Amino acid sequence: MNRSSGPARKDNKGATSIRLFQKNLRDMITGIRSHKDKQKDFMNKCLQDIRAEVVSSDIRTKAVAIEKATYLHSVGFNMNWASFHVVELMSTTNVKYKRVGYLAATQSFGDDTDVVLLIPNLLKKDLASPNPAEAALAISCLGNIVTPELSQTLVADVYSLLNNHKPDLRRRACLCLYKCFLRYPEALRPSFARLTECLEDDDQTVVQAAVTVLSELAMHNPKTYLPLAPKFYKLLTTSSSNWMTIKLVKVFGALTPLEPRLGKKLVGPLSEILETTSAKSLLYECIRTVVAGMTSQEKVVRQAVDKLKDMLEDTDPNIKFLALHALTFLLESHPRIVAEHKGNIFGCLDHEDTNIQYCALKIVRGLVTKKTLMDTTAHLMGAMGKAEQRFRDELVWSCIHICMNDRYALVTDFVWYLTVLADLTRVPSSSHGGLVGDQLVDICLRVEVVRESAVAILKPLLLDPTLLEGTSANASVPEALKAIAWIIGEYAHFITDHKEVITALSHPNVTQLPAHVQAVYMQSMLKVYASAVALHAGAVRPAPAMPPPGPAPFDEVPVPVLALAIAAPPAVDAKAAKAAASIAAAVAAAAAAGAA
Repeated sequence: MNRSSGPARKDNKGATSIRLFQKNLRDMITGIRSHKDKQKDFMNKCLQDIRAEVVSSDIRTKAVAIEKATYLHSVGFNMNWASFHVVELMSTTNVKYKRVGYLAATQSFGDDTDVVLLIPNLLKKDLASPNPAEAALAISCLGNIVTPELSQTLVADVYSLLNNHKPDLRRRACLCLYKCFLRYPEALRPSFARLTECLEDDDQTVVQAAVTVLSELAMHNPKTYLPLAPKFYKLLTTSSSNWMTIKLVKVFGALTPLEPRLGKKLVGPLSEILETTSAKSLLYECIRTVVAGMTSQEKVVRQAVDKLKDMLEDTDPNIKFLALHALTFLLESHPRIVAEHKGNIFGCLDHEDTNIQYCALKIVRGLVTKKTLMDTTAHLMGAMGKAEQRFRDELVWSCIHICMNDRYALVTDFVWYLTVLADLTRVPSSSHGGLVGDQLVDICLRVEVVRESAVAILKPLLLDPTLLEGTSANASVPEALKAIAWIIGEYAHFITDHKEVITALSHPNVTQLPAHVQAVYMQSMLKVYASAVALHAGAVRPAPAMPPPGPAPFDEVPVPVLALAIAAPPAVDAKAAKAAASIAAAVAAAAAAGAA
């Protein structure tokens, strides 16, 4: 008897001593803040103390240790090693310590936690507890750690709490059921009828919870929730809570595209909210519902766009972005209304927030017409100077795709488009040189009348030696130069100064270009030389006069006609011969440089 009582006294003394010198959570946080330079070392020391304290048989010591471990877990120290001790605290009868255990489980348990298999019966017992505090702890924890297995096992117990006389438990049960439905969808069908009955609950917090759950479920499959539209409408017209009104408007935003008649019914309530509310979140949800599913209601659309104008002029970048995002929904149905705010939209292209820039650019691309193409392109090219590299590339891409869209449906002046492409070639660090080159070749092949202008516009680019420099700013320029050299060579008969072009094509820096670009340069140089030779040959030897009509078939050809055909060629002009010789020398020098 004495032997057995001795160790017990010793254990009690040990637990008492640990509890006496144990630091609570407040002490640990104070120590962490005081060790600014060595916080990590201090927290590691605290973690060692916690590991020693958590194995204590004293429930209070264990609870304080788990409380501190939960805090350290929130700042990055894993506490999976204490999972079994957490379950021990959850199973205690003292609600004070049970709360610590449930909080730790909420923070640290996951799908891969082994001890989750040990808690279904514990949760089932607490969910059915007559003590509302225990049931509330169990519901809150289950909603955070629910797994498919836990949901399948406990969804019936959570469902039964919808009939509890405590409004707080009914509210918690509604919210927990949503998490159970996500992990175990089969539970939704048998619970749906009772969940919709909660929309008519006497307690407003339960109604708000039911609206929240049903609105989130409606986002996944809106068609299923169309029969609930009358109940939602009644709540919308009687609700005094901004939170619930936001959820209801959000539901109608998903339902109105499926039922056009619903839009007519909502014009009155939404117009009233747009005029009276001062809450920006509710205002945006109403606008989003209007522009997404009520575009046929001109009055409320105009009202929503007027509110968007104020949001576009707001200094808060978040509100400005939401306004731009809402305008994107109206691009197809009401482009003229959106175009009224073109000034503000163009101004957003220079905004420091990249999300605002990209959203504004999307709207600009959607507003372009034949009449506004040149003006819009000028604005986009003007915005390239201040833009960062990534957005500058997007601006270049937008300029090209606006013009080439639908087989150049918006382009009325292809000479202008060629000048735009020539300017885009000089945009520093662009990654779209290949696209620019493809467009230049495509335009010259398709539109014959612009070929002479193309040679005149592109020749300065070929003569510019800075474009041959191998810098990061010219990363994709060689692909554009390849197309330019091909066009110059293909339509060399439009060149006025062949020697200047041959000199540019044989520039020493051409050797820094990729091999396939050099090959095109060499081919173009030969074409330009051939054109120059043909031009000078034409100046020396004018075209012969039109021959007389030929004899009929099988007629004899008179001897004098044959004599004329064998006549000697005229003498070669000295100036033409000298010019041809100089061009030939330039070509030979270029070939020698290439070989070297």
